[in-house]
Amino acid sequence: MDYRILGPLELRSAGRPGGLGGERQRKLLALLLLGAGTVVSFDRLIDELWEDPPQTARRQVCNAAAAVRRVVTWGGGHLTTTPHGYRLDLPEGSLDADLFRARIHEADVLAGRGEPAQAVAFLQSALDLWRGPVLTGLTSPSIDAEAESLREQRLQAVERLAELRLELGEVTSLLGELMGQVAEHPLRESLRATLMRALDRAGRRGDALTVFEQGRRALADELGADPGPELTGLHAEFLRARPVPVAEPRRSPLPFDIPDFTGRESEVDELVGAIGDRAGAVVTIEGMGGIGKTALAVHVANRLTDRFSDGLCYVDLRGFTADTAPLVAAAALELLLRQIGVPPERIPVDPAARRDLWLTEASGRRLLVVLDNAADAGQVRPLLPGASRSVVLVVSRCHLMSIEGAVPVSLDVLPAADAVALFSRIAGQDRADAEPEAVADVISLCGGLPLAIRIAASRFRRRPWSVAHLAEQLRDRQRRARAFTANDVSVAGVLTLSYQHLPADRQELFRKLSLVPGADFDAHAAAALAGVPVQDAQDVLEELVECNLLMQRRYGRYCLHDLVRDCALDLADRAGTPSELDTARHRLFDYYLHLADVRGRRSLPGRRGFEPDLTWQPELPASESEEDDVRQLRAEYKNMVAVAGYASAHGWHVHAWQLPCLLMPYLTRVGLRSGVLELSRDALKAARALGDRCGESMALTNMAFALREEGRHGEVLDFLGRAIAISRELGDLPAAVGGLRDLGAAQVQAGMLTDAAGSFAEAVELARSVGDQRAEVNSTIDLGFVDCNLGRHAEADARFRAALAMHQRSGYSGGEVVVLINLGWLAQLRGRDGEAATALERAVRLSREIGMSRGECISLAWLGVTYRRQGRIADAFTFGREALESARRMDLREPEGDALNGLGETCLAADRVREAEAMFRDAEELAKAGVLPMVWARAHEGLAHVAARRGEHEWARTHWERAVELYPDGAVDADNARAHLAGTGTGCMRCACGRPAPRTLTVVREVAKVS
Repeated sequence: MDYRILGPLELRSAGRPGGLGGERQRKLLALLLLGAGTVVSFDRLIDELWEDPPQTARRQVCNAAAAVRRVVTWGGGHLTTTPHGYRLDLPEGSLDADLFRARIHEADVLAGRGEPAQAVAFLQSALDLWRGPVLTGLTSPSIDAEAESLREQRLQAVERLAELRLELGEVTSLLGELMGQVAEHPLRESLRATLMRALDRAGRRGDALTVFEQGRRALADELGADPGPELTGLHAEFLRARPVPVAEPRRSPLPFDIPDFTGRESEVDELVGAIGDRAGAVVTIEGMGGIGKTALAVHVANRLTDRFSDGLCYVDLRGFTADTAPLVAAAALELLLRQIGVPPERIPVDPAARRDLWLTEASGRRLLVVLDNAADAGQVRPLLPGASRSVVLVVSRCHLMSIEGAVPVSLDVLPAADAVALFSRIAGQDRADAEPEAVADVISLCGGLPLAIRIAASRFRRRPWSVAHLAEQLRDRQRRARAFTANDVSVAGVLTLSYQHLPADRQELFRKLSLVPGADFDAHAAAALAGVPVQDAQDVLEELVECNLLMQRRYGRYCLHDLVRDCALDLADRAGTPSELDTARHRLFDYYLHLADVRGRRSLPGRRGFEPDLTWQPELPASESEEDDVRQLRAEYKNMVAVAGYASAHGWHVHAWQLPCLLMPYLTRVGLRSGVLELSRDALKAARALGDRCGESMALTNMAFALREEGRHGEVLDFLGRAIAISRELGDLPAAVGGLRDLGAAQVQAGMLTDAAGSFAEAVELARSVGDQRAEVNSTIDLGFVDCNLGRHAEADARFRAALAMHQRSGYSGGEVVVLINLGWLAQLRGRDGEAATALERAVRLSREIGMSRGECISLAWLGVTYRRQGRIADAFTFGREALESARRMDLREPEGDALNGLGETCLAADRVREAEAMFRDAEELAKAGVLPMVWARAHEGLAHVAARRGEHEWARTHWERAVELYPDGAVDADNARAHLAGTGTGCMRCACGRPAPRTLTVVREVAKVS
């Protein structure tokens, strides 16, 4: 077993953590580990474990020691009880602190022998043992003292490692680490001296002198002391080597341009272009906290230094700084004046006079002025240098729209490639390259936020973790908050600063926005959450966008960055009671329930059996047409699915079943099936939990819908049968009509045409009996579809045309699309390709107008077939490919199969036999996997045509025979294969073409001869 104290106390056996028991046992073990090999007395243990020891303290120590003994004995250690206390003996090399000291010693030996590279390796391996502060979370006098001792040893190792790496010529890679270490330990003079040497080696002696000046100030401010001999000697050496005026570092007060600055090429180009050689400009860099605004500004300013002959100014306006008020204009003006060399005695006390002096002094100069961390435009405006040749670069979390003439540059999160590059540079290229998928996970969990990536990568670099382990740490929200904290900087803290500057009502809505389960939201959803009018919510959302606490990726849609959401959720948990938060959620969930209900009534008929249970009826967005209805559902359906998922997981049973059931007609219309089965199972569970039989019936119907495309016909028929039975039991005949229609469609897909005709006919009669004309007409269309399959063309035509007239009168566009597709298919069966093209072209246009994606996909597939039959091969390819892409995008199995078969037939007509065969093979595989007999049979027809084209007549006959077997009894499509088997191919829909199809018909007689 390995015992780890360089970080949280941890025991690991075979790479897996071991059990440690409660806090007292953990502290006792820690004390024994710190005194390993020596006796730790009872009295000392009692003093360390309790501030005010109880009467039973010694017995409790014995009990805790017994538990510790079981752990260490199992791990190969030995805990001995003596008259005075306990002694813990460990196997050699099992305590990480001992390993740390041993590796440091070995490094010293190697360095003394003149082997610096090997010494570096041992020092790095020693530092890699550290996972955080010693015995994190445990405290006592002995633990605190040992922690401080080990911390000092670690810092000495860090310093020695930096010296050796510098000796080996590592400069560029070392600079970033040293800057971070000096920032973390500003009073540690030896680290600062090493950084100065590294900067000098990099040709940056001016920066080295600036580092000295910053250290001198820090020592004076914190300790009232001057730098020691090492720093002062190094400073003097640099000055002797190249005389530099002492005041020169102050002339360029910019922070360091970080060596590992990564990406942002387009933003850098935009800023450089906006500044250029212009005489006077104001450029703003805006973005959320932690997104890298200051780093970008400093990088660009350093890059443009030589263009500003009169120098650079930098002022942190402290607009968003913890526990610090924003800098007032008078104080900022004093800093600016001093930076351009105005003596203190010349700077007026009066703010207005100070402003006038700044305008006068700046007017004759060309300066680059960086105003960082601005609170708002009002804070910036008095600092602008007026009509001068100077350029001002303003950095702020807010949109500074009211600064006249300013050129805004908005920062978004890092693109994936730049984010990976930044992580790799900090974490170590080799370790990152070894786990590219885990690195992508970490970047995703950091949300592309540079500050989060930096902290995560720095934490990783100092620990012997895998990247996958780091990703696992970041997946848990509570652990993520800790992982994104480094010393006194945390992502949550940076983001909370923006929140603290908001008025109370804005803070409240910001907190509640974290309760949205979906990815984005609009003003109506926000209004529902807060219980305020929509316009009020809209105003607050826009203010939050201006403060970069919200993002607006699309017009009218808002979203929270993932880490901002974490921050808002923590704030909500602290500020509100669970009942208050649940009330806000209830309003939001009712909003989505109400929206799904109302927007489904006009454009998505088929909702049946219940009225939603609403406590609130929040205001809905306006809708003036069926297209508006569908557009709103398209914008919100993913959020509705997320709400349903949350409701199911947290016991909101009403929303968990009603929302999916109200949403299902939309999902059916656009052909979305991904995730529907799980959603429907949750709905079924919720309905049963409430004892709601109506909900149970609808959930069963939805499960059948989800399974149909997978070809699980037995389950589909079973679910639908149970759903219909419940509807009849409840006397809900409209629901029974819908169930019968679904049952008939499933029977068609399973090749049970006669059974399907019976189900559709029963649906027609039942709809007529309850006076539901629309359901009657739709059931009639279904019956006409079966007539087509059975070759009863005249009956089908009459049904379709009557249905078309009814839907056109009522304005039901979705029903009209369905009829037009059927009319197009019927016209093809009758050899009337012109009529077919007209009907299907109209179906495509109308589907696109109303957003009926499934209808569009099917229309495109059959329109491609029609164009092939007319000899319009290029158009057939265009529409066939579009149909295939659409079907795959929506995961529609049967339409995908139809599109593959149609494209295969077009390839044959173009004499592209090999491509045709690939299409038919794909269709065959898809049909077999989904148990789609009609698609499967048509694929065999295609393979028969391929074989016939190649002169493989026996194979052709085999495929055509297989097609006849697969088609349902009475299916008219089987006549195509029978025509070839009989020796005549002129009636085959699959190979008809307006121009001669090479060799297809000439081999038919040869095929027929094969017996």
